[in-house]
Amino acid sequence: MKNKVQITKLQMITFLIQTQIGVAFLSLPYEIHQIAKGDSWISLLLTGLFMEILVLFYLILCSRFPNQDLFQILHSMFGNAIGKGITFLYMGYFLFTGATILVLFVHILKRWMLPYTPAWVILFLMASVGIYIAIDNLKVIARFYFIATFALLVFLFITPVAFKDENIHYILPIGQSGLMNILKGASNVTLAWQGIEFILLISPFVLASGREKFKAATLANIFITFFYSFLTFVCLIYFNNEVMKLLPQPVLYLLKSFSFKIIERPDLFIISLWIILVGTSFISYLYGASLAGTFLIKRWPRKAWVYLSAFTCFVFALFFNGENEIEKVTKTATYSGYIFFMAIPVFLLLLSFLFKKRSKGEVNAEHY
Repeated sequence: MKNKVQITKLQMITFLIQTQIGVAFLSLPYEIHQIAKGDSWISLLLTGLFMEILVLFYLILCSRFPNQDLFQILHSMFGNAIGKGITFLYMGYFLFTGATILVLFVHILKRWMLPYTPAWVILFLMASVGIYIAIDNLKVIARFYFIATFALLVFLFITPVAFKDENIHYILPIGQSGLMNILKGASNVTLAWQGIEFILLISPFVLASGREKFKAATLANIFITFFYSFLTFVCLIYFNNEVMKLLPQPVLYLLKSFSFKIIERPDLFIISLWIILVGTSFISYLYGASLAGTFLIKRWPRKAWVYLSAFTCFVFALFFNGENEIEKVTKTATYSGYIFFMAIPVFLLLLSFLFKKRSKGEVNAEHY
C-alpha cells in the first residue's frame, strides 16, 4: 500500500512549492512595504534564511520518526488522548487556513476579473476543483502539482519586462528602513511560507534518504525565497514608495502596465494562471485536514473528510468576506501559523531529544 503513494524527490519539491505559493504573493510586496519600504527584498531573504533553519529542524524530527507522519509522531510523543487533541487542533488550523485562502481568492478575483459574479459561485467552483483533486492519493496530487508548477515560470519570464522602465534609486540607499524594520518585516510575512509544515506529512512517503529529503526541501525553500524576493524587487524598482502605498496587489498592477501584441491584458492572463496556484494551495489544506480527520476517526474514509473539509471552508468563506473581516482573518491565520508550523514542531523536536523518543510504529498508508 505504501508503494502506491510514494513520491520522488522532484515531486516533493513541487508539492512544497505549490502548497506555499498561492494567494498571498500578489499582495506580498505591498504588505511588506508597509514596514520595510525599499528594503523589503532584504526582509524576504532573511525570512527565507529563517525558514531554512526550520526545514533543518523538520528533517531532524523526521529522521527520528522516519516511518511516521506528524499525527503519528504526536501520538507517539503524547499518547492517544493528548495526541488526538493536538491533531484535532491541526485539523482546525488546516481548515482555517484553507478558508482564508478562499476568502482572499474571492476578494481579489471579484476586484480584478469577476466583479458581478456572486461570491458563492466562485467559492463553489474552487471548492469543487479542490474536492476533485484532494480525494485522490498523494502520488496523483504530486503529479498534478508538478504540471502546475510550470505556471510559476510565466511570472518569472514576464516580470523582467519591467526592467526597461526600472529606477534602481527607489531602493537606495540600502538599509534605509533600519535594522528593526527589516527584521519586523521579515517576521510579518511568514504567512507566505505557510505550507512548509507539509514536510512532516509527506516525508515518510518520499523515495529518498534523509539527506536527500533535506536537499529537496532546501531547493524548494530557495525557489520560494527567490520567487518572492524577485517579484518584490521588481515592484520596488518599478513603483516609487508613494505609489507602492496605494497598490494592494502591486504584481497585478505591474503586469497591467505592460502591453504585448499577442496579449492585450496580460494581467487577466496572469490571473488565470494564478487561479491554478491558489487551487493547488487550497487542495493541500483540504488534503491535510482530511488526513487529520482520518487519524481521529479511522472508520470514516478520507474521501468523506475531504467533502466535509471543503464544505466547512466554503461556508466560512461565504460569511466572512468583508473588508474588516478579511484583515482579521489574515492576521489570525498568520498568528496561528507561528504556533502550528513553528512552535509545535520545534517543541516536538526538543522533547524527542529530552526524553529520547524515537519511532515506534509506521504510518498507515491506506489513507494517503
